[in-house]
Amino acid sequence: MSILIFQAFSIKVEKMTSQQSKLIFSNRRLENISPDALIKSFWVSSALALIMTLPPLGILLAFYYYNEGNNILAGAVVGFGLHFVLLALSERISNALSRLFDD
Repeated sequence: MSILIFQAFSIKVEKMTSQQSKLIFSNRRLENISPDALIKSFWVSSALALIMTLPPLGILLAFYYYNEGNNILAGAVVGFGLHFVLLALSERISNALSRLFDD
């Protein structure tokens, strides 16, 4: 039985490794980036990081302090759930922040 499982696994691994995947890295230097674009990207990424971390942390701490530490598991589940929902929506949030920081 274990030989059949090993053979099936080795066939799957062989199929996965036979597909060619390419990673393309750009070796060009980005010399024509304006300071405004760098500052805007800094503020957008900083705001996105705060949006994705502070609300779930606040929910976790609210569950912990208002229930005297009895519902820390519920706070962790709700906090992580909100964090991953925000992670799924991060592209939309980033686009909205980019439009907000446009001059």
